[in-house]
Amino acid sequence: MSVWDEPLVAIFARSFLAFLFAAAAVSKLRQREEFFGVVRNFRMMPEALARPVAAILPWVELAVAAGLAVGITAPYAAFTAGGLLVLFGIAIGVNVLRGRRAIDCGCFRMGMKQSLSWMLVGRNAVLASAAFWLAYTLPLVRPANIAELAIGIIAASFALLLYFSATYLSALSSASRTDNSLFSQG
Repeated sequence: MSVWDEPLVAIFARSFLAFLFAAAAVSKLRQREEFFGVVRNFRMMPEALARPVAAILPWVELAVAAGLAVGITAPYAAFTAGGLLVLFGIAIGVNVLRGRRAIDCGCFRMGMKQSLSWMLVGRNAVLASAAFWLAYTLPLVRPANIAELAIGIIAASFALLLYFSATYLSALSSASRTDNSLFSQG
């Protein structure tokens, strides 16, 4: 048995993805009109579909988060999470190839813009890989005991805090570079 077969690792990944998708969904639901603009700005679908997709996507993300929290649905929710992350990564990658890096990724409506980049494509690939691994592994892992459950959830909470901190720092760094370049051109 390897470390990847440990229930603690599965609980950590499952909790991290559930928290991530729940946070993304709630932030999009709180900023619905802004998120509609983000979806429209990606130009990945006919204009008429942008509003319905923007309205439905946060609820799908919330359903994925809830599905990850329930043992029997967790493998299916993990697979769906992986599929969504792949789709998001493709949409980001297509826009980066189009030269449209200045648009917001729409990942989280936290008041800070995350410009599109290959780094975001890579981040989605890593998260999608974790989700697909989780979908495959969950049926094979023994049930977690209460200590493993608590440690996994707490560790995922701290990891998500670090993840959001890194996201904020990256957004601040990008905003600072943009502001400085505006002043230096003046």
